[in-house]
Amino acid sequence: MVHKQRVLCVVGDLVEDIVVHSTVTTVRDTDNRSRIERQRGGSAANVAVAAAVAGAAVRFIGRVGDDAVGQRLEAELVAAGVDARVQRGDRTGAIVVVVEPGGARTMFPDRAAAAELGAIDASWASGVTWLHVPAYSLCAEPIGTSTQAFVRRVRAGGAGLSIDVSSVAIVEEFGTAAFAALVRALDPNVVFATVEEAAAVLGAGQAAAVLGARMVVKDGPRPVTLRHADGRVEQVAVLAVDGVVDTTGAGDAFAAGFLVATLDGAGPVAAVAAGAALAARTLLLPGAALAPRGP
Repeated sequence: MVHKQRVLCVVGDLVEDIVVHSTVTTVRDTDNRSRIERQRGGSAANVAVAAAVAGAAVRFIGRVGDDAVGQRLEAELVAAGVDARVQRGDRTGAIVVVVEPGGARTMFPDRAAAAELGAIDASWASGVTWLHVPAYSLCAEPIGTSTQAFVRRVRAGGAGLSIDVSSVAIVEEFGTAAFAALVRALDPNVVFATVEEAAAVLGAGQAAAVLGARMVVKDGPRPVTLRHADGRVEQVAVLAVDGVVDTTGAGDAFAAGFLVATLDGAGPVAAVAAGAALAARTLLLPGAALAPRGP
């Protein structure tokens, strides 16, 4: 089904992922056997592509370098069916992702142009019915100021809003109390987080009412916790995935599946199932790519 009547917009990073698949336990100060791949990356870009694959009409807004890498990455978004609106300048960002045997990953980001997103053209808000923003788009400058202004614009037009906490390190560097206050001020409908991210923002045991939004808390292969703004808590089981290759992009795919289902009228429990199903498809391939849908 193609959801042309609703437009999901994502603001944030479009970078190159340099994925290092280590085939051995890492040993310092010597060679370690590996396989290295270069792929499209960036949390926001991953969500945009996954949502397009799931059938949504998607717009991506971000900044890349005025270079061949940026041109290639933008072309990949367009080829995936994303309406890409990009600024250009400086050099395209990159993230080195070290994937250990078993799928655990460590990231070394150099966001470069992605974090330099300037004021967003007001016309780019046209038709947007839902806006998704990773914390990366809020916790640096000038992208933070640009994104917050765009959030206020689309919210004034009645669009829904979701925020992904994205990274404990990013939020702690910004300040957890300051980040929680910013989220409350932006007034999202949904906040995505892992268990660790939720604890960092809310503090252990605190309710999603602190943020005034429904919180969708992911815990790897374990049940997803829905923390509703009214204090209700639901546990939603997710299907186990065998043969995990790489967890890169799984959270982004989950957010995409959840949001596409929500835009299509699904309730939160059904949206969790849709998000988990889309996330499972990226666990089976290196990077944030999506495996073909099963029979």
